[in-house]
Amino acid sequence: MRILIFSAFLLIIILLIRYFSSSNSKIGLRLLSIFGIIIGLSALGLNSVFDSTFGASTPVTLRIENLTEKELKIYSIAFWDNAWSGKGNYATYGGKIKPNKKTEFDFENDGTTEFWVIGKNQNNGVEYLNVITESKGEFDIEILDNSKFDEQKANLAQQLTFKTDKATQRTQYLIWTNVILTGILILTLIKIKTGANNV
Repeated sequence: MRILIFSAFLLIIILLIRYFSSSNSKIGLRLLSIFGIIIGLSALGLNSVFDSTFGASTPVTLRIENLTEKELKIYSIAFWDNAWSGKGNYATYGGKIKPNKKTEFDFENDGTTEFWVIGKNQNNGVEYLNVITESKGEFDIEILDNSKFDEQKANLAQQLTFKTDKATQRTQYLIWTNVILTGILILTLIKIKTGANNV
């Protein structure tokens, strides 16, 4: 997320420089715009790479099929308890999955004792919770209507995924901010001709 904030800040500065600069330095402004476009596109690309499990030491792949009639938001919550890092957890957002559709996502599962797979409805209510303690690299999961789960764990899962929801929302805003600012810079390089051509 930091790279998106940095990129958006730079793009705003470049747009302000373009806006307040005189029209005499067209070559310099053009180079500045090209530099800004490269920064914007690079930030979006790097965010995509770092947002995935690229380079993860022990990635786990979840293949999930939503057999309910609701669109669900999917999460994993990895828990660890070891001598070198103590106790903790980490929630990963896996995206939305429509009714009767499948999705696949990866998350880092290094040194964990167990992980949970969570399905939340659009009102952020927990519809599915599966506690997994197996040490495998891939899991095929079916989410069924009326899945039974521990209510206390569901309440904890709701709390642990709340921060992830907020971080995901902020990241989406930053992505769109970078896309819009980069788009504006691209438009500054395009000469828009108005009026009809004389024949």
